[in-house]
Amino acid sequence: MFLRISQKEKTLNLQNRPDGLIFTTLYNSYLIDFIMAKGKENRIVITLECTEAKKEGKTVSRYTTTKNKKNTTERLILKKYNPNLQRHTLHKEIK
Repeated sequence: MFLRISQKEKTLNLQNRPDGLIFTTLYNSYLIDFIMAKGKENRIVITLECTEAKKEGKTVSRYTTTKNKKNTTERLILKKYNPNLQRHTLHKEIK
């Protein structure tokens, strides 16, 4: 991606590189480079495990999904289908 904006004495170049975004600006004959760091990855992969099958001593079902670790700090609990029990059960997040 390359973007160039020109105004009277100002020019702004935006380049997307693997090491991050680089802003190059020319203002009053001075060339200035700004390197913008990439944002942190907030989404993590989690595993959900059936709680009811574990209590009954049967084969547990597991699902994988992602969650935003900033917005959802506590462990996730969702109702998912367990094919071994043939019904929807509670699945809790495990490490």
